Amino acid sequence: MSAALRNLLLTFALAVASLALAGLLGRTSGYEMLIVAMGWPHIILGFIFYFGKVLRGEWHARSIFLLLALLTLALWTAHYAYTITGFISIYFTYHVFRDEVFIYFQTRARHRLRDAVHVAGFIPFILLMFLVTDPRPQHYRQDLRRVEIRDAQVSANGWTLVPFKPISYSRGQDFYFYVQSPQTKGASGYNTFASAAETRSDGELRVSDRRWPQASDLIFKPYYADEQGSAPVETFASNGEIPMAISGDYRLGQTFKAERDNLAGIWIPTIRASAEAQPAHMVFHLTPDTSLPLAPLSPTMQAIRLALIFVLVALVLWKALPHIKRNRAFWIYFLFLIGIFAALQKLIKGAGVAGLDAPVMFQLVVVFHYWSWYVFSFSKLRAGGNAPPPSTSLTTYDRMLASLRDMKNFTTLVLALNLLSVAGVLWYAAWDGPAALRYVFDYNYFLYFLVFHVTFSFGPKQASKKMKAALPADASPSLAS
Repeated sequence: MSAALRNLLLTFALAVASLALAGLLGRTSGYEMLIVAMGWPHIILGFIFYFGKVLRGEWHARSIFLLLALLTLALWTAHYAYTITGFISIYFTYHVFRDEVFIYFQTRARHRLRDAVHVAGFIPFILLMFLVTDPRPQHYRQDLRRVEIRDAQVSANGWTLVPFKPISYSRGQDFYFYVQSPQTKGASGYNTFASAAETRSDGELRVSDRRWPQASDLIFKPYYADEQGSAPVETFASNGEIPMAISGDYRLGQTFKAERDNLAGIWIPTIRASAEAQPAHMVFHLTPDTSLPLAPLSPTMQAIRLALIFVLVALVLWKALPHIKRNRAFWIYFLFLIGIFAALQKLIKGAGVAGLDAPVMFQLVVVFHYWSWYVFSFSKLRAGGNAPPPSTSLTTYDRMLASLRDMKNFTTLVLALNLLSVAGVLWYAAWDGPAALRYVFDYNYFLYFLVFHVTFSFGPKQASKKMKAALPADASPSLAS
């Protein structure tokens, strides 16, 4: 098991180091840019290897391809209509753990494993883990813009402008902004204002991501790039508006629809609540107005959850115990994997409480999966040596796949794809690239491609016995996860 543990520790080290570097350079947006930049090569390479089975017409490969395509379209439609981010995170996490089983057994077999991998009790164990840990992202939203507001930028009694990079495609889009004062317990010493009467038909005030019934809307003004920088002329705090404390204990925000393109900031009224107020440090977030984060479970759902946990524990024991001796090493390895994830999750939550820009757990899982695939692929190529010259009897596509079993060719392709992907992400996110690039390099749209990748990963990993006889030894088992 030493090779599998070595690769696992190397994968965690690479994942944590790359996330730390991305956070150091780009803070919250850096994590999202890293996921997109590393994700495109991963998705492209995975699909290249998988599609070879479809072109060769392996057993049921084409019918399965059609079914997976239809399932992908169904999930895309559901995400477009209802924003199923919580489901996507669980869906991808299951994909990661499922692949780690395959990677573990392939690594232990020194990449000579040819049969499908089955571990008795594993699927109910994963379902049990989800129910025990409740991994739903209740407080996670994807930032389009994030701005830190320091004391010098905040008006003590007037309008404060929160500027950000213009959003060229903002017209008609629904947004949600919120402001919070991290590292502050209770009120920060600054207030903004809300109106008891409904002043906007396109949104609502929210406290901790929930509609607040005591008021209707925050008082604010969108700012567009073609406007002058002078503050609004409207007055506030004189017509019965409700003061709302900007706090470190909750998010204070508002949904709205942008009237024009190039949304470039938000004017909010601020007033210093007391002379003893500490220097202002607020963080402003602008996100798409997606569905609300998932609420805590009701007592009825908690009872159902506990009942399911009991049933799954019994099912895991019933399925796994008869084979525990044979699979003992795997369960030790997998529990070690879960333990590392649990420890890192504690660190991430602690960093968030301290006001640091830590990644969310889902982002760690995604980056871990990218690096796991690379560590496994290069380990496989090293174990198999260079591929022999492709046979002339194979198709052009198969000869291309066979050439990628050569370490030099595979490394060159990996580096080229990653460089192109990084350049595309930087062009869009940092160098004011065309708005159309968001469909490819924006983190929010990239979730659709992660769904595509996960869904097609359920295709068969191994070639049928008939096809194995016709392929070179190095080309038979897919490198793709």
